[in-house]
Amino acid sequence: MRKYKITVGGRGAECYIHSINIEKRKLLFEGRVEHDEMESEQISEILNIESITDTDNIFVGPYNNPEHFMITVTDENEKKIWESSDEHEFKEFQEEYIFDDNDALVVEDYIKGEFYSYEVELEKDFDPTKLVPIITEIGNSVVIISDLMYNDVELKQYKDYGDYWSKGITYYLN
Repeated sequence: MRKYKITVGGRGAECYIHSINIEKRKLLFEGRVEHDEMESEQISEILNIESITDTDNIFVGPYNNPEHFMITVTDENEKKIWESSDEHEFKEFQEEYIFDDNDALVVEDYIKGEFYSYEVELEKDFDPTKLVPIITEIGNSVVIISDLMYNDVELKQYKDYGDYWSKGITYYLN
């Protein structure tokens, strides 16, 4: 067995999704949340939570554009085996659409850094053509690579989150 570490970083989003009812939607719309005219404390008060990050619906990953993501694969000796380029195109991908109804507030935190990594053991040498992104469209607003598959196996169980930082927040009403 050969051990590899797959690291995903670049520019992307950490999205916090809040289900909202008609009344909360109306208050957020009237407060012009999508035009950045509300403070996070005001939004939290409308949502009846302590912080806009208080939700179980959190999704992290790079934007689905090769200029925004960097995938690096190293072996057990930390030797780089493969790295995506600014023009990388996946041969296959899996898509999912979540929170695409009109009952959600999407809080997109624009982030940079190393989002997540996987440590996997393979019987054969790593083959980048077997790497398949799970592309997640969140609320018709944000499209990120939320996870990876390798050789038809979801890697989610091997996922560790990395070190990234915030560059600004955008709000979307769906």
